[in-house]
Amino acid sequence: MGIVSIEGDGASNNRGTKVGIWELAPGIERRNFHALLGAAFFSIGLLTLVGNLRPYLFNSMLGIPDDIQGRVSGTMDVMSEIPALLLSGLVGAASDRLGRRVIYAMGFGILGVGYLLFPLAQFNWTLYAMILITACGASLIAAMLSAVIADYPQESSRGKLVGICFFLNGLGVASLVGLATQLPKFYLAQGFDVVEAGRAAYWTVAALCMIPLVIVLRGLARQSPGQLSEREPLLATLRVGLAAARDARVRLAYCSAAVSRASLSIISAFFFLWMVQAGKEQGLSPAEALSRGSGIFVVIQITATLWAITVISFIDRVDRVLFMAVASALACGSYVWFGLVDDPFQPAMYFAAVLLGVGEMSGILASQALIGQVAPERGRGAVIGVFTLCGSLGIFFAALVGGTLFDLWRPSAPYVVMGCLSGVLCLLAFATWVRGPSRRIALN
Repeated sequence: MGIVSIEGDGASNNRGTKVGIWELAPGIERRNFHALLGAAFFSIGLLTLVGNLRPYLFNSMLGIPDDIQGRVSGTMDVMSEIPALLLSGLVGAASDRLGRRVIYAMGFGILGVGYLLFPLAQFNWTLYAMILITACGASLIAAMLSAVIADYPQESSRGKLVGICFFLNGLGVASLVGLATQLPKFYLAQGFDVVEAGRAAYWTVAALCMIPLVIVLRGLARQSPGQLSEREPLLATLRVGLAAARDARVRLAYCSAAVSRASLSIISAFFFLWMVQAGKEQGLSPAEALSRGSGIFVVIQITATLWAITVISFIDRVDRVLFMAVASALACGSYVWFGLVDDPFQPAMYFAAVLLGVGEMSGILASQALIGQVAPERGRGAVIGVFTLCGSLGIFFAALVGGTLFDLWRPSAPYVVMGCLSGVLCLLAFATWVRGPSRRIALN
């Protein structure tokens, strides 16, 4: 396939549209930029609700015993990554050929169908079937969010665009989770029984999925800079993502995807499950524990969004690999601290939540900024697909280990696991920074 160089980190010499402090790649218009911001607000928030509504589903609708909830949740997370493991590379390559907006919109449509059907499941094979449906939509959304963020900026604005998108991600998570965790309590107050309230909550979220579907279909560019202009064999484009890993910085980005996506998954899958179990020990109903825990969760996300704005001010002026090392160190300390808290409803939990928000967002921004910088423009979707695939592998590991330790050790164990993984990533990033960047990748 010839030689693809990442000299200069993919910066373009052509001038594009400028919106405020953001310089866009040639061919990207203001409306495309605004559509990306709208999609960023909804994307991660809607994905996290799969896990955030799970405690109510387990305790009030399905009656799953407490002593197996961690392993059931971990198994569901593992099942949810099967579509991503099978589809990630293909999704990235397909989006290079069909367009990001089509694949992105399909993701929201499938996710909406999953939320529509989820509350009809029982504690049998149907529960895992619903997970697979929502996971198909989630894998498309996660891959396309990363691809579009990588496509749209000029190199001089890459970190700033990553920052604003993940600021909106955090704002969306805080808003949507804050809303969704109150829905069961709201519908119970309207006279619904516990099962009807749960179904109404899920169906409300399903309706919300239609908003970003329309935004991406109407607003994103039909042809993105990172898409292949020529129709090449699908497997040939997949080779781009695998061959790119010869570069040490790309390998680091792939490893960071595993840790950062697993971190998001752990917060979504186990936070409210922990809150509900702790609440039941203190005499709270699942709906009350969800409502009370939502305040702590919102603190995490609001801190993360504010930290994203802070990072925007300097991320384009620092070495991305060095920033990865520092961000991973922050994540390591914050996740371990959070995971060692005994009573999640004590006031000190809010301080731990602030630290966790900083650590969470640091890892995400470092990962996204690095992959956007080192992914070659030609066939970028395939590289992003492998990046997403690595994220799935990270979730797979964290769900199995974290879910088992949730039941056998302590409900906060998954956070300790993520802290340790972040520490390993910190060491890898520092070693990569010391060696210096690879400047050229040969893709044969």
